[in-house]
Amino acid sequence: MNHDIQTNRTYFTGFCIDVFEAAIRALPYEVNYDFVPFEIGINASHNDLVYQVFNQTFDAVVGDTTITSERSQNVCFTTPYTDLGVGMLVSNEKEDMWIFLRPLSADLWITSAGFFILTGFVVWVIERPVNPEFQGTPSQQIGSILWFAFSTLVFAHREKLLNNLAKFVVIIWVFAVLILTSSYTATLTSIMTVDQIQLNSRGNYIVYPSGSPTQGVVKNLNFKGQTPLNSVEEYADALSRGSKHGGVSAIVDEVPYIKIFLAHYPTGYSMIKHESSTNGFGFVFRKGSKLVHDMSMQIQQMREEGKLIEMEKIWFHKRTILMFDNTTSVPNTLNFHTFRGLFLVTGVSSAFALFIFIIFPLKEKWYAVKKFRFRYRVREKLQRVRKFFSHKVSNENEENQ
Repeated sequence: MNHDIQTNRTYFTGFCIDVFEAAIRALPYEVNYDFVPFEIGINASHNDLVYQVFNQTFDAVVGDTTITSERSQNVCFTTPYTDLGVGMLVSNEKEDMWIFLRPLSADLWITSAGFFILTGFVVWVIERPVNPEFQGTPSQQIGSILWFAFSTLVFAHREKLLNNLAKFVVIIWVFAVLILTSSYTATLTSIMTVDQIQLNSRGNYIVYPSGSPTQGVVKNLNFKGQTPLNSVEEYADALSRGSKHGGVSAIVDEVPYIKIFLAHYPTGYSMIKHESSTNGFGFVFRKGSKLVHDMSMQIQQMREEGKLIEMEKIWFHKRTILMFDNTTSVPNTLNFHTFRGLFLVTGVSSAFALFIFIIFPLKEKWYAVKKFRFRYRVREKLQRVRKFFSHKVSNENEENQ
């Protein structure tokens, strides 16, 4: 409301005014009206305003009047022209420089690093006898182990593997890395999209506007209440200080009011829509008024044509509202227990490949030893037979002489 002193005229503007004027202009008949200001504050509430229509002081109420069953006993409401329900206004969490560590628990980070090194070691053991890229000085070999192991994280390993057992180990490990990286990316994206808000913990306070239907919602949610706030500036100050410094953790209010706040403060705050516990705003008329039905029809048509959304964009265009459902939460941190089966498969595969790599050479050596012993025994027997025949021939020669 702005009063022009020069012309002595009062001008009324706002989202509710725009909706009312658009609906009443669309009626098939002319309706003359004058706006009269009514101050809501300590001495008067919205209930008092609605009662002024009941006692015929005013013909209608155009403004932020919530539709309730109690008020509907005395007056009639049009179809709601705003979003239904209440929302929770919260301050966004401060940016965390270590947020990239949050998707995985400490035990999973340590286990993953250990398996990276273990896989590199197993591949080095298998490839070192035949692959020049895994040979060299001790420092070069340690570098090759670490480089090959961690390069599989981004699939950037370029070393050519010559042994099929090493290839088998790498195939299993790359599959495990793919699952780990996909899970990590999904969890990190969720954490960065939706902040985890723990308002039910001890010491958190929320507030609600004085005289608002949201007082019942606050009590039903078992939150600790504080002195109600009444202005956008008070909302921002209380949220910025937080519960630990004399402020609040959240503010429960009807969705249209929260949109107004977010239009004034486009950054640093978000709205979480809880439930449709209120019926939205509606225009108030006397019982039996023809305008109730006709205005409701025009509001429905405006909603179908998208005009209500366009008006909201005009008045609340400074910010795109982020609305999270009350059941939405950040996924739990991934831990070792979640992927124990994956690490079991990887560990067994590496152990199996290493076992085969060690056993096969030993088996070949054993066969070589057995073959050598067999040849030695055959040679030894042949020598004995040769000696026997040579001794016999020499004896016969002596007898003939």
